[in-house]
Amino acid sequence: MTPFVSKNLRSAFLNYRDLDIGVMTPGKNSYEEGSIYGYKYFNGNFDRLVKVKTAVDPENFFRNEQSIPTLSSKA
Repeated sequence: MTPFVSKNLRSAFLNYRDLDIGVMTPGKNSYEEGSIYGYKYFNGNFDRLVKVKTAVDPENFFRNEQSIPTLSSKA
């Protein structure tokens, strides 16, 4: 298993919800709140992912505690 262990302790596998870096308040879809963990988790790709999410799922049907918010939720 050693070759698969990350040297960076904050690394995680895809779709792992690291709730320590932030979560979206239940029932709320705020761009500002999502950007707190979004930039930490997705780095420089966050804004591009928000644009894609807005185009594909404008009603934010597919969501979880750390899902990418839509631009329509940007205040």
